[in-house]
Amino acid sequence: MSPEPEAYIDDSRRLTDDDTFVFACHPGCECFTRCCHDLSLVLMPYDILRLKRRLGLSSGEFLRRYTSVHVGQGSGLPVVTLKMEGADLRCPFLDPGSGCTVYEDRPSACRTYPLARMARRSKEMEGVEEFYFVVREPDCLGFREDRRWSVREWKENEGLGPYNAMNDAFGELLQAKTEVGVGAMDADQIEIFYLGCYDVDGFRASYLEGPSLDRYLEPPEVLEEIARDEEALLRHGMRWVKKKLFQGGCAACGAACGRGAPDDPDGVTPPGR
Repeated sequence: MSPEPEAYIDDSRRLTDDDTFVFACHPGCECFTRCCHDLSLVLMPYDILRLKRRLGLSSGEFLRRYTSVHVGQGSGLPVVTLKMEGADLRCPFLDPGSGCTVYEDRPSACRTYPLARMARRSKEMEGVEEFYFVVREPDCLGFREDRRWSVREWKENEGLGPYNAMNDAFGELLQAKTEVGVGAMDADQIEIFYLGCYDVDGFRASYLEGPSLDRYLEPPEVLEEIARDEEALLRHGMRWVKKKLFQGGCAACGAACGRGAPDDPDGVTPPGR
């Protein structure tokens, strides 16, 4: 039996906001929810925040229950993926009858599909240059529909604004790592990255309630904001990681200054658990 054809990114056409594509997905499509099976779905920091809040869980509990973590061979950074369930490897948030049960808070990759977002940044450029490619899934029948979208319309319809903004903030952190030339990191440094980017409740406990000296360097109004606003807390966590690891911190200088991070059973969940 020949293997199934694989999805691919069609890079023959680069799309910006005013460019159009044809696509629709709805329960009437024969392939509806087929794409929610047997996939490797990487979760971004904002995806985790939205999902854990939707489910009424702490970030530590959500990460333990629904995700797997590995350290990327190329990046040396922890990568969080959603764990599939059952013999058919379905998304844990898929109801076979009604579809996605977390639709309003579904991850950015699900919202963006059938597009793939590319964000390019450099020292010489302010902000992010954004463009898109179409992702071609061979068994996706949505491309046969007669609904035409502009990229701008698709982004607005799918609520991608806050996801893209937070993903760009995460991208700045990854760029800082590249610019410093940091390769492999030790376990303490990986845990710092995991804490500040993925485990927002663990970071709150460590930064605002634990014996962290870093918070005393912040103005009171900043501490008040991140105490009441989880989005602000996540942004602050990513900035904290950037400063601690890649702007004169432990990874940049080669010192293990992350030692002594809290071991909270409902907070920090070390990668590779």
